[in-house]
Amino acid sequence: AVVPDPATGTLTVYAAGARDLYALNAATGAVIWKSMIGPPDPPMVNGSYNWASPTVVAGHIYMGLASRCDTPLVQGGVTELDQHTGAVLHTWHSVPDGSIGASVWSSVAARANGQDVWVSTGNECDPTIDTCPAGDQIGDSNSIVHLSGTLGRLEAWQAAGTLGGGQDSDFGSSPTLFGAGTPPPDVGACNKNGSYYALAADPLSAPTWTDPLGAVGGGLSICVASGVWKSQTASLYVAANATTIGGTRYGGSVRQVNPATGAYIWQRGLPCAVLGTPSLDAAGVLAVGTYTGCVPATATPGAYLLNAGTGAILATLPVNKTKVFAQPVFAGARLYVATETSGLYAFGT
Repeated sequence: AVVPDPATGTLTVYAAGARDLYALNAATGAVIWKSMIGPPDPPMVNGSYNWASPTVVAGHIYMGLASRCDTPLVQGGVTELDQHTGAVLHTWHSVPDGSIGASVWSSVAARANGQDVWVSTGNECDPTIDTCPAGDQIGDSNSIVHLSGTLGRLEAWQAAGTLGGGQDSDFGSSPTLFGAGTPPPDVGACNKNGSYYALAADPLSAPTWTDPLGAVGGGLSICVASGVWKSQTASLYVAANATTIGGTRYGGSVRQVNPATGAYIWQRGLPCAVLGTPSLDAAGVLAVGTYTGCVPATATPGAYLLNAGTGAILATLPVNKTKVFAQPVFAGARLYVATETSGLYAFGT
């Protein structure tokens, strides 16, 4: 996140490292402050890890507490920091003390005034695959949770059928606020089971609609992309992994859906899974990266430009047929696409 410091006005880059959150001077790269996210790990254990991007709102920063690929699981949750100083203000844990799991891999969604935040959580400690402490409780695992701005738990909805039995049904997708009105009345996220769940945000409800966007994931062929909401046109776009459209099997997809019902307005199949969230520019162009899980297996990943109104492919970007995990970024007159093995590309828009 690149945001002016609330006290000095200095343009600041807030970046999450392996264990620390950094505030960097945007002009020089100098470290203004750094703060550890979560408690220190025990000796010789690399437990906690920052997967989330920082959410900066109203002078505060929210960061997810997650494990390093579940080896070992840690107690998940969210940390709130002072934007100016980096001081930790509050912490919410998604499972009780003495329990582990329910990592928050995803980024927090927040109202502009910072009064409410929503978070999606990961898997519980499953004794069929994990070493769980005695008396472990699942808490708010595999859930969408509504918190106050100071991280008081208000409500939670837990996805049914996603617990136990060796499943990996995290919410790795960040929650998206959408719908007519300010603040937006609805929240949604995709689970690794391939389903996108849309709920009333406040008070948090049972799903108002559910879309089966992708297949139940294995490895890195999973539904973890976040929704894209354009309030000016009331347009909601969702992306996922393997799916069937019109009788044809695809490794990934992007769809525009009706935000009130989840009905598909258009569907675009792509050769490989979309793991990073697409980006939408002011001209109505979606930039989409694809990663793995290709169909057929000989297909190659890459990046595309789509017409946001129709889903038509406008261009296949020359990124050397390499995996794109990160979200493409429109900035000024450029589109930036980071690849896994071929570097960072800048395209003119």
